[in-house]
Amino acid sequence: MGNIGSGEVLVILVLGLLVLGPERLPEFARKIGNFLKEAKRMSRSFQEELRSAVEDPDIEMKARAQGALLSQETQNNHDLEDQST
Repeated sequence: MGNIGSGEVLVILVLGLLVLGPERLPEFARKIGNFLKEAKRMSRSFQEELRSAVEDPDIEMKARAQGALLSQETQNNHDLEDQST
């Protein structure tokens, strides 16, 4: 949950109790918990998709070929600049 300590959690709970009241606080806490659970699930899903795309051998081979081509073009441009000076 980050860098929130027990003192901060206690302050948040007291403020929540004062603002929402004892009737609505448990319901609100459940909604926040469900929201955080869903956000973590979506984050995990996104990370898995990204990881599978990065680890795809076809995509990796294309990226390496494109990187080599860009590197070669850059080197050729530097060589042409050196010859013109």
